[in-house]
Amino acid sequence: MHRRWLTRTLIALAVPALIVPAASTATAAASYPDVPTIDAVAKIYPHLDGGSASESTSKVYGPGKKCKPGKAINHAGARSASYSPDYTSGDPDVYVIDGEHPMLSVTAMRFPTTKAAIAYLHGYSKTAKDCPSGGGGGGNGGGSGGVTCKTSMKKIKFSLGDERWGYQYRSTCKNGDQTTSSVFNMLFARKGKFIVYATAMSMDSSAPSIPKSIDLTGLALKSV
Repeated sequence: MHRRWLTRTLIALAVPALIVPAASTATAAASYPDVPTIDAVAKIYPHLDGGSASESTSKVYGPGKKCKPGKAINHAGARSASYSPDYTSGDPDVYVIDGEHPMLSVTAMRFPTTKAAIAYLHGYSKTAKDCPSGGGGGGNGGGSGGVTCKTSMKKIKFSLGDERWGYQYRSTCKNGDQTTSSVFNMLFARKGKFIVYATAMSMDSSAPSIPKSIDLTGLALKSV
């Protein structure tokens, strides 16, 4: 029961995962917001100093029926960025992904109106409650190959924008004698017709800093 609720909540949190990369012809002249630069993000996360940001733009698809994405929203567009350290530095620590050196990404979405942004968020929240758990990726163990996973999630409280959600999700999986862990900080915030989604991920049991994740989300809101 708890596991099913957790999966459904994560579906709602993973709204940007339902964004599909834009084709060469954007839907009804989508307008793409900006995301933070690597230099701005590195002021929060020093391990990214001298690194790079990989950006992409996409359409935004609204909630559909029968747990499937709906149609592309006219005049809505998204820009995503993943942030990487300087892999050419020769420092072996740049390949470490832990609480002190998390993997980071930001997605910013612009809607034609505030009403459209609210409908998008609330529509996907309802879809997550109505849809069965499972499907949609995420490496959730599934029981194949003797893999067993334990997960937990806690809310992150913060004050940004007009609406906000924040969660820290922990997962520990065992496959025989091998144990792997990961921790995600996932924060959403809406300001008017803009929605931003920021993530920080570690690939061990050490958690990324929650205050820094909040700072990253605030920076994303300022950047749109």
